[in-house]
Amino acid sequence: MRSKDILLGLGLTALVLVWGHLAPEQRPLDPQGIALAIAATLPIIARRRWPIPVLAVHIVLSTAYNTLDYPHDALMPPALVALYTVVSTGNRIWSATAAATTCVLVLLVRAIDDQGLGVDALGTIGWLTAAIALGEHTRQRNTHHAKETRQQVTEERLRIARDLHDLLAHTITTIRVQASVAAHLITETTQPLDRTTVAHTLDAITDACDKARTELRSTVEVLRDPIPVLPNITDLGNLVRAAGIDITFEHTGTARPLPPHVEVAAYRIAQESLTNIVKHSNATTATVHLNYGADMLTLTITDNGTTTNSGQGHGIIGMTERARSIGGHLTIHTHNGYTVTAELPTGET
Repeated sequence: MRSKDILLGLGLTALVLVWGHLAPEQRPLDPQGIALAIAATLPIIARRRWPIPVLAVHIVLSTAYNTLDYPHDALMPPALVALYTVVSTGNRIWSATAAATTCVLVLLVRAIDDQGLGVDALGTIGWLTAAIALGEHTRQRNTHHAKETRQQVTEERLRIARDLHDLLAHTITTIRVQASVAAHLITETTQPLDRTTVAHTLDAITDACDKARTELRSTVEVLRDPIPVLPNITDLGNLVRAAGIDITFEHTGTARPLPPHVEVAAYRIAQESLTNIVKHSNATTATVHLNYGADMLTLTITDNGTTTNSGQGHGIIGMTERARSIGGHLTIHTHNGYTVTAELPTGET
């Protein structure tokens, strides 16, 4: 039980007892009336855990309380709180059933005690309607919030999946290129074995594995607290150069730190694009260009090769989703080479 509900239950109980003693026009509270009032009100403490049983207990005991002609209106506040709780926490069918039942019973008891429904019943109906409307508003708000939370969890899972794909695809491609070089050197029979180059190639594979293990361990932490990564984008050229492709990094506009989610998205898109060039293209040159606009970062990766990728792989889908997730747009053109352009809003204006 929450401390706030305990305080609410105790406060309502005190209010009911004080109200009962200050209402001289009805039967004054005696020990029996006090016991009924406390028994009908104090269960409010457990309203979140058992909303319907709490409302049911209150209705039964308040009916007995009102039948004995104790001050009627004194138990209205806990009745409204119990009704509000049922409507705000239950599903729509249970809420409607509980609301209708409560309204009918309250009006029936008042009609029996007052020998008919007068103008005063309009006030009762108004308070009950207000509690139901407020409860329904709270229920809808909570439902919307839960839906947004589930959506955020789904998006977080997609971001993690994209980062894992980008990381592993880049590393595995590096290992494959270096392993191919080592295999070629070892199986080459026309020239003496260059042990130094082979050792250097195998060391590169070891370094790639170590780096992948480190990044894999920190991926979740980086997603939750991303740091600027664009200054390190030139490191991505190592894989491309190892495959024998000449790469150039350029930028226009004023280079500056950008919001972390923008930098991470641009870095990962560049990483995946360069990985695709190595894996699927026969290019000899590639260019990575960053254009820092006033409110937009435009990333363009081009090469002079032809691609065997259909454009439907997880990498292309991941790049498109990554750009879209921050309100950006990604396009791919295959005329005179392969061009990937990502327009990423920075939200700085």
